[in-house]
Amino acid sequence: MFNRLLRNLPFNPSFIDQVSFYGKRLRKENSLRRIGFGFVALAMVVQIFGFVTPSEASNQCSSNDVIRCGFKTKDEAVQKCNANTYGFGSILTYYGISCATLGSAATKTIGATDQGDQLYSMGRNAYQKRGEYPVAIPNAGTFYLRHLSSWGNISPKVLVMQTPDNKPFMVMYDCGNIVILGGYTPPAVKEPSAALKLVKVAQPAGVVKPGDTIKYTLAFTNTGGTAAFFSVNDVLPDTMEYVGSEYGNWVFERNGQALKWYNNTPPYYTFGNTVAFGTPGFITVSAKVKSNVPSGTTICNRGWLGDIDTATKQVRGWGDVTACNTVVVDCPGGTIPGPNGQCTPVAVADAACLYLQNTGQSSRTKFSFETKAQVLNGATIKSYSYNFGDGSKGLIKQSTSVTDTVKDYDFKKPGTYTVTVTIGTSVAPKPGLICKTAVTVKPEDIVVTPIPVRTKKASNITQSISDANNTVAKAGDVIEYSLTTTNKGDGELKNGILQSEKLADVLEYADIDLTRLDGGIFESASQELSWNKPVSLKPGESITKTFRVTIKSPIPQTLRPNNAPGASYDMVLTNEYGNVVNIKLPTTVLKTTETINNTTLTNTGPGEAVIISGLIAMTVGYFFARGRLLSKEIDIVRNEYATASGGL
Repeated sequence: MFNRLLRNLPFNPSFIDQVSFYGKRLRKENSLRRIGFGFVALAMVVQIFGFVTPSEASNQCSSNDVIRCGFKTKDEAVQKCNANTYGFGSILTYYGISCATLGSAATKTIGATDQGDQLYSMGRNAYQKRGEYPVAIPNAGTFYLRHLSSWGNISPKVLVMQTPDNKPFMVMYDCGNIVILGGYTPPAVKEPSAALKLVKVAQPAGVVKPGDTIKYTLAFTNTGGTAAFFSVNDVLPDTMEYVGSEYGNWVFERNGQALKWYNNTPPYYTFGNTVAFGTPGFITVSAKVKSNVPSGTTICNRGWLGDIDTATKQVRGWGDVTACNTVVVDCPGGTIPGPNGQCTPVAVADAACLYLQNTGQSSRTKFSFETKAQVLNGATIKSYSYNFGDGSKGLIKQSTSVTDTVKDYDFKKPGTYTVTVTIGTSVAPKPGLICKTAVTVKPEDIVVTPIPVRTKKASNITQSISDANNTVAKAGDVIEYSLTTTNKGDGELKNGILQSEKLADVLEYADIDLTRLDGGIFESASQELSWNKPVSLKPGESITKTFRVTIKSPIPQTLRPNNAPGASYDMVLTNEYGNVVNIKLPTTVLKTTETINNTTLTNTGPGEAVIISGLIAMTVGYFFARGRLLSKEIDIVRNEYATASGGL
């Protein structure tokens, strides 16, 4: 257009008005191009700033965090260590740091270039930063270490400690990431010795009758190194007969009243650390009380663990424990238990001791007892004389009741004691008026330990199904999960943290009700439900936490569901908390869910953005400069023609 006007202007001077109009339009275009060029330049400055100081420098609440979003206080860090949240406890253990050491750490602020710029920070993701290298940590995963200064000139707040070999070790508050000297590898730790523990529980406990079946649960743990040639052993008394047992994949051997189980993993038949497993081992044994056992008999089932010390090659026995019951013959009116265990009719005044049983233990040395007597045809009770078998004077109690109790008798020394009671009555003394039982006082160096046992139950609230395991749920159904933790050990669980609930598989098909978490905290990124408030459980006590989810409507479904147990999108809500609970879904759903993995997409970042911005800036600048040049040329033409016209 510009060239055509200039060519025709000498032949038609009236085109000078069009030249003026064209010049005004060019000036307006130059104004717009000037503004556009300014915006492009500003965007380029922002991209250059992003390239020089990348956004990865702020890693708070990111997938790179060792502890997502970090921690605000030292106590919170210790809690996460004890609960091994996100594998944090395993990481500290790898470097020889205990949770107690973490609790005594000092707080300070460090610089990114301290220690001669040899500080490295650990994260979960690889970023190909300066000096980056991977570290595989057992029971936690693979992490990546790189120069702390590669994140920029940061000054993080950290907990400061030292490793057992006096190397600096720090944990950042903002993200829980570890800071150590680059290239540091903790010294190899010698495999610790096994530390085995056995707890036995009888159900029912206390009094049983001839013919009753008692179920014994043997819970065993290992808080030390791997036990070699490990075995679980149990001996039934002659007054009982074996009925059956449940032992999973273990090998079972029976030799008369002696029972033995061992792991089916030759050649060493090992049993590892149960803290890493997250749950103890269990074996259950059922045995029946023989029909001819006399009333008042104490029957004790003995069990222990065995392994071989890898250092000395010696066989060791662990946790020799017994579970005792007292047999009581339930005789009809007018009869009492005879010496052969059978009920004998009595026509004259008579009495008998039915049982003496241990009813509880309030401390290591203090035991309580209960005695039960029976009288017939006018016989009366006068006294109860106790001999505790520990060399003391014993205890004589005047009483006319058929029941007597002794609370918290204190045995001063460790040992096994036979406790007897002789009942004084209006009838002549006889063996049938004497009962006995046995108690074992453990030495002080026997440490009682808690054993948390976890169980889970699901209920379909919408369909009123109390046990919804392996049932079919519909779209919109409300499922309530109940998580129960029971202390099956012989020691109190103090200030423990409940195991978190992993809900990734459940939430593929359901939405969690955030208003009914029973004090829990749901983390959407990890899809875990956690209860961070410490709890204490005495032996035998339980705590239950509940939460609810609602099945999505419509229900997502793949065209070809993965039928492998626990697989993703398999039309089953699979969840484990001690035991596995499966909620099935109908297979007639129309909606499909797809997962697309595209590895061909362009990977762009700040560097590529700076290059693109530069090209755009060059293009805009070229057109801006060209417009200014054309404007100047038009002004020159107008001035020349104006001067020529004025001179005519």
